[in-house]
Amino acid sequence: MKKWLMMGLLLLSGAASAASELGKDYVLMSKPQPVANPKKVEVIEFFSYTCIHCFHLDPLISAWEKKKPAYVDYHREQIVWQKPMEGFARLFATLNATGTMEKLNSPVFDAVMQKKINLGEPAILSDWLKKQPGVNVSKFMQTYNSFGINSQVARASQITRAYNIEGTPTIVINGKYALAPAAPERLIEVMNDVIAKAKAESNIK
Repeated sequence: MKKWLMMGLLLLSGAASAASELGKDYVLMSKPQPVANPKKVEVIEFFSYTCIHCFHLDPLISAWEKKKPAYVDYHREQIVWQKPMEGFARLFATLNATGTMEKLNSPVFDAVMQKKINLGEPAILSDWLKKQPGVNVSKFMQTYNSFGINSQVARASQITRAYNIEGTPTIVINGKYALAPAAPERLIEVMNDVIAKAKAESNIK
């Protein structure tokens, strides 16, 4: 999913490995946001299960996450621009709450992007879950409809607005640097460069 008109062209064109530049590879946030832990470099990936670019980035950033430095605090946020997107925020929050994220994240992406299954609809989601091995569908859907998940969906909408997210994937580092659209491999390179910059600025050991 995208709002930047040039995102698709940038992703297709790729970029040669080069030092990351402010104003080209990343920009300053117009309204910097506070970080949860100032003793770490915070990395937030704003994404959507309905975004083809997020789908292509997911394997690379998942591999990066397993090797990331201990001083990096990384997490993802399913964006909510409109009411229909709340179902995906609810699904994402439930995956986290039920401990099924590692098991189901890739299958969810595949179902939505490759098979065109709308898992943002609870009835469709419930039917799809029945076909996933080792998933307690009743427990999953009970959590999905819980008050705690309602709160997380509201938070997803709020944080999307607070960070003024206009396209996905958007990676924000330390609440102040937003990475520009790029091919997945280049995006990982720029992310590492900006993490190093943020670490030095924050005097993190």
